[in-house]
Amino acid sequence: GELSSPEYHHQALRRGDWVFLASQSPIDPESHANHWFTSTVEEQTRHTLEKLASLAEVAGTSLDQTVKADVYIGHPQDFSAMDRVWKETFPSNPPARVVIPYMGMGVKGTRVEIALTLLTGDANISKETVETSDAPEQPGHEPQAVRAGNFLFFSTQMAFDSSGNLAEGMLRPANAPWYGSPGQNQMRYMMQNIDAISSAAGTSVENIVRRACFHSDLQWFAESIQSWASYFPGDKPAST
Repeated sequence: GELSSPEYHHQALRRGDWVFLASQSPIDPESHANHWFTSTVEEQTRHTLEKLASLAEVAGTSLDQTVKADVYIGHPQDFSAMDRVWKETFPSNPPARVVIPYMGMGVKGTRVEIALTLLTGDANISKETVETSDAPEQPGHEPQAVRAGNFLFFSTQMAFDSSGNLAEGMLRPANAPWYGSPGQNQMRYMMQNIDAISSAAGTSVENIVRRACFHSDLQWFAESIQSWASYFPGDKPAST
């Protein structure tokens, strides 16, 4: 089934055991005006999640069936405020979550956009949280990954340690700025963690089918992609 939108896409799509909710923001669905442009990140996050909860209900499910969330925030400093509301909405068994700082929100003043992937209320499969001590703890209120049926959804993976700081050896030393390969080192570090999480979920990195990778500086792209490709001697996953 589909929930239509007056725009160019559907607000929700239900297929089999799955429900896919298009990204929502604090804009008014009728006037398309952002009445929240002076509000806090917490208020915008709460309102956006309320909109998603309503869509989920119409689609025959609820937010506690969420397995994966894609969250766009206006600035990295907005993460903590968004995460506080996330804990209120998902006090236990939260979904896997990818958080992307993005300065180009579609409507002025918008600080949060969220898209969700959920299971239906009557799904024949269930979601399972995946955690392992062989990889760093996540920086926010999300598990390392969530498994649902034959699919494994990862939360954001960065070159951070469990304290939320950049892991040792991920940057060139200040006293030797010509030495080291940060892009390669960070990709290798993340892939080691992804491999550990995959193993805990009963699979391996060879079964990855898609990734979305973000670079803060494209000067590191070539060396990072070389490190990534070394894990896939055969067919490479689809990549964004």
